Amino acid sequence: MSRNRSIRKRNRHNIPGNEGELNITSLLDILSFLLISLLANYNYSGQLVNIPGEIKIPNSTSIESQKSGIAVQASTHKIWVEDKLVLDLTSSDSVNKILYDEGGRRIVPLYAELVKIKDEIKAIKMQVDKANDFSGRANLVVDEKMKYDDLRKIMYTCASAGFKEFKFLVLSEIK
Repeated sequence: MSRNRSIRKRNRHNIPGNEGELNITSLLDILSFLLISLLANYNYSGQLVNIPGEIKIPNSTSIESQKSGIAVQASTHKIWVEDKLVLDLTSSDSVNKILYDEGGRRIVPLYAELVKIKDEIKAIKMQVDKANDFSGRANLVVDEKMKYDDLRKIMYTCASAGFKEFKFLVLSEIK
């Protein structure tokens, strides 16, 4: 007798107009978990920095996010500002130019490019009220093998051009 009932109940889902309910609670749980994990791991800084192939960025355990600023990239022989090459010590053009001033502390081509960018930012701010103010922040992308004396010259040059706040971009090690 109980066997007959189970056979009848089994055939109920085939009757037209008798749709069963779909339980999607577990599916919603999984989707909400995925959404939360994606939002937690999303990099919301919004600034992309191209890293030249000659630069090997150091690793760090820091978790502080990047802030917007002018990107200054430096390898052991070249310096870029916003992906524009401003100094190449390996080329023959740099031999005849004056590369340093202020007693060898300031890099002239880097200083000229940073001052030009600062003036452009200030000119845009004067024309457009809603434009961002000049932040004075430089995001330094520096090769891990760069000597400290060279890094100090880059930092001094940035500071003398009006970029007095520095952020070093590093690769974070997630543990």
